[in-house]
Amino acid sequence: TRPISNIVFACDAGMGSSAMGASVLRKKIDDAGFPEVTVVNKAIANLDGSADVVITQSQLTERARQKSPESIHVSVDNFMNSPKYDEVVGMVSAQAAEKA
Repeated sequence: TRPISNIVFACDAGMGSSAMGASVLRKKIDDAGFPEVTVVNKAIANLDGSADVVITQSQLTERARQKSPESIHVSVDNFMNSPKYDEVVGMVSAQAAEKA
C-alpha cells in the first residue's frame, strides 16, 4: 500500500457535509501528530485519482470508486461523528510505525 499523505472527503457538491467531516478528521490527524497529512473536501466529480484515502457517505462510495479506483475507500454514515475516523487515524499511525 502507498503511504497515506492525502485524504479527501467527497460528497455531491463538495461543500457542506464533506467540509464538516474534513474539519473533524483534520483535527484528529493533527492531534495524533501527523500535520503533514492533508485532509481536504471535494465534489465526487472532481476526484482525480490522486487521493490516498477517499471518505464518502455510504450511498456515494461506488461513484467515488469509479472516479478514484486506486484510492482506499472508507464509507461513513455520518460525516460529523464516525468511528471510521479513528480507523483512518490508525491506518496513518500504523504506516508511520512501519517507516520508523
